[in-house]
Amino acid sequence: MKATLIEITTRENLIRAQAQCSRDISAIYFPFSIHTQLEESFPESPVRVFVYPNLSHPKMFFMFKNNEFIKATLALAQVSGTSMNRIELVELIQEFRTRVFGAQRQPHLVIAEEHLIKMYSVAMRLSSSNWNNNDLRLSLFYMTEKQKKFALTSSLPNVPQGYYYDDIDPIEEAEIVNSTWKHAGAGDLEQTMAKLIRLPSSCVRYNGKPVAFEMIDPAGFFNNQYVFEDHRRKGLGNAVEMDLIHKCLQTGISPFKTVAKDNKIVLDASIASKFWTMWTDEEGNAKTVVFQTWNCE
Repeated sequence: MKATLIEITTRENLIRAQAQCSRDISAIYFPFSIHTQLEESFPESPVRVFVYPNLSHPKMFFMFKNNEFIKATLALAQVSGTSMNRIELVELIQEFRTRVFGAQRQPHLVIAEEHLIKMYSVAMRLSSSNWNNNDLRLSLFYMTEKQKKFALTSSLPNVPQGYYYDDIDPIEEAEIVNSTWKHAGAGDLEQTMAKLIRLPSSCVRYNGKPVAFEMIDPAGFFNNQYVFEDHRRKGLGNAVEMDLIHKCLQTGISPFKTVAKDNKIVLDASIASKFWTMWTDEEGNAKTVVFQTWNCE
């Protein structure tokens, strides 16, 4: 079968792809990932990027991260305003899987908008029945240029007496951070340590101990916001998030995050926030991003 996907390999074309994806919320997972590849700033997660049919008139972007410590990550994005035949899309997904996995049966995570995840599931069922999957449905929040400027001119929230902002110690405290993440699995401790060493993070301490924190993933999204139970209802979750927003914007990272559909408290707070915009369709309905994990039976 003649290849239809084009792998983007030159620095010049990766920069072009990064610029194109930066203009489209549907491809929000791509720009910072490409940045880490161009700058070799997160070598634990090397990136391969594919486009269809070409960079001049793209309809689809595909990304593969062959992570050193955790299962491989795939991301799919359809360029806004384009249309795709379902059979064509399934064939592209099958080709993408062949290009990155070959004949290997490799557990992996797929990140994509809901309609693309459905087509990915079809492609998986056509290739083999010996897989099981788990879906996490999320809403996506990003910042407009106006919100970014507003955030940069806004002061960090005051924290209660005895609490203070600080950095997380990547070596000594990565295990504390990783232990609070309910999705953590094999290799995530090492991945968490790499995130804390190489990427922005935020922490609030009390009596010298981290009691609230948040970091970002090498795809650029906010990750693992957590406040220990004895320190909740003090505004610390909002404090570390605003601190992380500041750090990201000051280093040229465009903040975005996902919130689980069933996490009503955080979802409602994010919708009401002056700093976040929820990704919606033309009718104003929230779009759904799915994190779909595949494992061999």
